Amino acid sequence: MVDPSQIGAPSDHTELLEELERLRAQIISLEAEKDEYAQQNAELFVLQQVFSTINSTLDINDILSMVLRGVCEALKFKRVILFDVLEGGDLARRLEGDIDGNITPATDPKEFIDGSSLKAVANGSEQVVIGMGDEGEAKPLHDTNGSYCIAPLLARDVIRGLLYVDQPPVEPITENQVRMLLDFASQAAIAVENARLYEETRRLLEETQRLALTDHLTGIANRRALNEMLERELHTAERYDSPFCYVILDLDDFKSINDTGGHSAGDAALRKFADCLRRSARKGDIVGRYAGDEFIVVMTQTDKIAAEHGIERIIASLRKAGIKCSIGAAMFPYDGTDGQSLLFAADEALYQAKQAGKNQYRFFSRADAPEEAPAATEAT
Repeated sequence: MVDPSQIGAPSDHTELLEELERLRAQIISLEAEKDEYAQQNAELFVLQQVFSTINSTLDINDILSMVLRGVCEALKFKRVILFDVLEGGDLARRLEGDIDGNITPATDPKEFIDGSSLKAVANGSEQVVIGMGDEGEAKPLHDTNGSYCIAPLLARDVIRGLLYVDQPPVEPITENQVRMLLDFASQAAIAVENARLYEETRRLLEETQRLALTDHLTGIANRRALNEMLERELHTAERYDSPFCYVILDLDDFKSINDTGGHSAGDAALRKFADCLRRSARKGDIVGRYAGDEFIVVMTQTDKIAAEHGIERIIASLRKAGIKCSIGAAMFPYDGTDGQSLLFAADEALYQAKQAGKNQYRFFSRADAPEEAPAATEAT
């Protein structure tokens, strides 16, 4: 007689085994999903670290090196190469990185297959390219190995460079790896663009500052720059107890040059005058245009004997160029200890040179200087 309790037992056992297999499969799937999330978290952590470091510097080479190192660390490609996109769409290999995080400059900037898929991404006809190393001339490099991917560094609708990777840890390249590579490329492009804009702004600022201190006609220092440089020289001379010579040069008969040849002739004469002064001055001397046809030369760390030789050298250069000028000189600290007193002394010496017949020089002499007017006294 059949025991009713045994009816259906084999079927129940089979169902239990099937349910167990389903649970095991689900556990394996969950474990795989967990591992995938863990890998993505690790990649995102590296990406975040790279982005944080990128935003802390504006040096383009540092930024690009960080990006390549981050790609190698996060995505485990055995090779990553950064290409510059030059004007006209030309390419040049710039930096290369390996899985150990070593970043080195490219030994041969032209080491790639021209006309390959690199060009398609560089000119914007392809947003991203994924391929294999067995594609013949279509592959980017002669030594392309395994799967490769190319992503653009795009900022302000301009492609600034390309990221090339190959030899992924597991074939083929996954969608997640491509997405991460594009994230690296886009953030790097923004950082590179910011660095480029910063460099351009800095250059324009330096140019603006230079123009603010440069005489627009002659290209030498203007009055503002002269005053600033003279103040620095005064501090240096006082600190080290060293003399220097303050020289005023005035172009003779400048008014007649303007009257006969017009302002264009006068401007040409001033430029020629400035060029002679620039060429004949020593390195370290201060040369500038004070006002109109008056120029200043400050001969640093110079005593009176050396100053005489310097002035005669300037006069020889001016005469060779057919230029006549009168010169007045004053010595620090004997004739003045600040810019105003040196200017007064040199200007008085210039007046003496003019009175003596022009086209010559004089040093300030207290014996020749006019007496100062007596101070006024209050009526009582």
